[in-house]
Amino acid sequence: MKFSNLLSKNTTDKSKLIIALFGGGGKTSLLYQLGIEFTQEYDRVLLTSIVKAGPSPDIPIVLSKPKNSIENLFVDHKPLYLLKEKISTFKYKGFESIELRNFYLKTDITIFESDGSRNLPLKVHSEWDPVVPDFATHVIIVIGADVINTKLVDGKVHRSDQFKSLWEIEDDTLIDIPLITKVVTDKKGYLSKIPEGIETVYFVNKANTYHGQASNLAHSIRSKSNASVFYGNVFENWWKQVK
Repeated sequence: MKFSNLLSKNTTDKSKLIIALFGGGGKTSLLYQLGIEFTQEYDRVLLTSIVKAGPSPDIPIVLSKPKNSIENLFVDHKPLYLLKEKISTFKYKGFESIELRNFYLKTDITIFESDGSRNLPLKVHSEWDPVVPDFATHVIIVIGADVINTKLVDGKVHRSDQFKSLWEIEDDTLIDIPLITKVVTDKKGYLSKIPEGIETVYFVNKANTYHGQASNLAHSIRSKSNASVFYGNVFENWWKQVK
């Protein structure tokens, strides 16, 4: 199954797809999967980030200055995984949103990570987290199903102290489906970083291990949102849509 089919490609007047990946619990894996899929259809597929990013085991990273020309790089890199500079063994610096504008005009498809989650399935956003840039055509919000029915003390939430304060819960409060649904659909939660007018898609990942819980969460999100909602597993290459 193609994860590129999560997106409705005809809902925008813009000529290019510019896809922001947002949230936690599988963004990076989805970035690589979408890059590989779109390369089968398009010649110039760009993968990048507006936050710190890590290396891929299969897709080599190319470093570039923000004002460099990238057209020739697509000849040898399909997809092209572009980042600004290496800052440690396993970390690279991404581009500022304004810098990304210099690149996406030269691509057919641009896919980028728009926030970090320390590989955790749920998070709270800080003031310094970037807003999804308004030139994005789509946002895919990813949630890891392994956070369902855990507690803050279980270590599944990025910035747990801020999460506790924002949502007025305790360390032993159950992070259940209603709470997660509120976090990802409320204006003071995930949607605080997403401008209106960008097509939004929800994807509940890790449904291979947490199938019933993932399905229930996806249905709960759909009951609170007009966005398209899916659940599935990136590694096992499957998904289902909630109608």
